[in-house]
This record gives sequence, structure tokens and C-alpha cells, in this order.
Amino acid sequence: MNLQFFKQHFNIPKANRLLKVLLSIDVLFVLLHALFVYLVFKRIDLSWSIAPFYLNNDDGYPEIFQYLQFVIGIIILIKLLIKTKKMGYLSWLILFILMLLDDSLKFHERFGTWATEKFNYSPMFGLRAQDLGELTYVAVFGSILLFFLVGGYYYGDKKYRRIAIDLGLLFAVFLFFGIGVDILHEFINHNRYSLLFIVLLEDGGEMVVLGCFVWYLYFVLLKPADHNTYLFQYFYKRTLK
Repeated sequence: MNLQFFKQHFNIPKANRLLKVLLSIDVLFVLLHALFVYLVFKRIDLSWSIAPFYLNNDDGYPEIFQYLQFVIGIIILIKLLIKTKKMGYLSWLILFILMLLDDSLKFHERFGTWATEKFNYSPMFGLRAQDLGELTYVAVFGSILLFFLVGGYYYGDKKYRRIAIDLGLLFAVFLFFGIGVDILHEFINHNRYSLLFIVLLEDGGEMVVLGCFVWYLYFVLLKPADHNTYLFQYFYKRTLK
């Protein structure tokens, strides 16, 4: 990875401090999960509950911290909307609110169960019926959200469109860990080591990418008006005017 690109074009101290804090906590939770699972493997008896430290515990500390990252992102997006008056940020605000509600209330799992029963889904393509129901959730609500995102992009100015491309890339990576790895889980032989790997990859990956997402939103809020370098230029280095 060419870190010089980020040092040169994305070096705002306040934003970088936020990134360091978020990623440090994310990595700490990932390491604690791996450590405690290892201790369980070794049958080491602990005198206190380690369940709240598991990444895949819906009521655990990592999940609560995930909610906090969503809330920070929502606050930043509200400030961006007020500061720039660009309605395109409203679509990203809706996205973050939906992701927070989905994460905390498990909308996709509940909808997946409802769709499975409503449409009598059967396992196919190596996927469970529940997986197909959750993919239905993604298709329905993803289409609605995509409408707003595309509308915001279409009516936005050049700078907003380039920022939207960066946000889209970050969201795509987030979906890879949140949905892609979850589906991949069904094709991997189940044993305690593969389960540990999947949890670290899926839940840990989600947390780290969300931290980067929040950092970029904060960077956009703080960056000077004449800043004209974007994340996608790391891969596509054409000079923009």
C-alpha cells in the first residue's frame, strides 16, 4: 500500500486522530475476541464472563461500539448537510440511519425470516432459505436506497459526485464483509477454526471499514475548499479538473 498518497492528500490531524482512535478500538476488540476464543479452545477456566467481548455477541461491547461509530457518522453527515446544503448527503444520512437500525434491531434477519415463510423459500445454490430471505431484503431496500443515492449523484455538482464515488467504494467494501463473507460462510467446512476465521473476517472487517467510513466523512467535513484529491484516485490516477 502506498501510504505516501494518503500522507500527502489526506493529512488533516483532527480527522487522522479520530481514525486512530476508532481503528485502535476496533483492532483491540478483534484481538480480544481471538484471545478469548483461544483460551476457550485451551479449556482455560476464567472466573468472569468473556461473552460481552465476542465480536458476534449482539449485546456485547464490540456491537455497542459499532452503534457508536454509526452515531458519529450520522452526526457528521448532519453537519455536512447543514454546511454544504448538498442534498446528496441526505441519501447517505438515510443509509447510516438504516444501517444503525438494521444492526441494532436486526431488520434484515427479521425480514429474511418473514420472506422465507411468505414465499416458501427452499435452500438452493448452497444457500439456506434464510439467506435467500435476507438477500430479498437487500434487493428490496437496496433498490429503494439506490434510487436516492443515484438521484443525489445525478443532481450533485462535480465535487460531490467524486466524493460520492469514494463513499460508494467504502460502502461496497463494507457490504463485502457484512454480506459477502456471511454468504461465504455457508461454503466453508464448519469447524472451530473456520468459524473463528469467519467471525474475525466478517465482524472485524465490518468494524474496521466502518471506522474508515466515519474518518472519510469527517475528512470531507474538515477539508479545505480547494482540496481536489479523492480516494478512487489511488486506483485511478487521472488528474481531475
